[in-house]
Amino acid sequence: MYHQFLNEPMVLDAEKASILTLRLPDDISDFIVLQAFSAPLLEVIVIAEAGTPQNIAIRFQPFMGLKVESLPQTAQAFNTPITRSLGQGFRLYTRMGTAAKFCAAELRRGVSFTLDMTNGLDEDNSVVNNCLTFALQADSKFELVPLEADLRVLHEPKALMVAKALLARQYDYAASSESLAIYMTEIEQVRLELQAFLRGELGQCQASLADEVLRLDPLLLQKQQWLFRTYTHMFERPNYSRAANDADNTDKLLRKLECYELLAPPELIQMVDRLMEDET
Repeated sequence: MYHQFLNEPMVLDAEKASILTLRLPDDISDFIVLQAFSAPLLEVIVIAEAGTPQNIAIRFQPFMGLKVESLPQTAQAFNTPITRSLGQGFRLYTRMGTAAKFCAAELRRGVSFTLDMTNGLDEDNSVVNNCLTFALQADSKFELVPLEADLRVLHEPKALMVAKALLARQYDYAASSESLAIYMTEIEQVRLELQAFLRGELGQCQASLADEVLRLDPLLLQKQQWLFRTYTHMFERPNYSRAANDADNTDKLLRKLECYELLAPPELIQMVDRLMEDET
């Protein structure tokens, strides 16, 4: 599962505490995250190599970069850690309902999580040595999901989940033109997925789910139209009676012309009047 999204696994030494940062490079457009969010961004599994269980196999989406550093001296806030033993792991997902522009902004800054050695408890409450703990940075738009608790594939169709999340997202009246373009692309993409779902291209379509798709599609279209109007208004001329590149106020230009007439000699004003008569 997810082999088509993640690159080849790399083995990292986990004997000492460190911090791992997943980052979106500056030369990658935000539009790529729309496709990236359909799968986990990163997957980590605790493995045994050369007789030691203190290594991890890590895979992430190829266009992203991963940096491994020692834990910083400054106190950085992290969430409650999860404990992973031999053969266990987790995946890094975006939180449902989070706007793509916020996730892309955090990815450009870097999504960090700690890696540390600890002693854990198994099902019989006995101490298990050489466990690893992972803690994601606080207030993140992402989440660490253990492999055994990854139930996203068992939810309702992903297209329906994303459509509901887009409809529930509040209107941002101060959004930039690029954010609006990404938002419109998200809606268009999920509408295409809903149409493919209705045609049965994504598996068998149940009647109740088909009815829900038919109810969501007009709402998505209305929101997309509102976004398109907002997007086009950013580039329209302020007044249709003037040229698009006319940034000055007409009244201000008339007052400036009156000042020129007062300061100009009468002979010059007569010459201008004769030129205007010749043109007419």
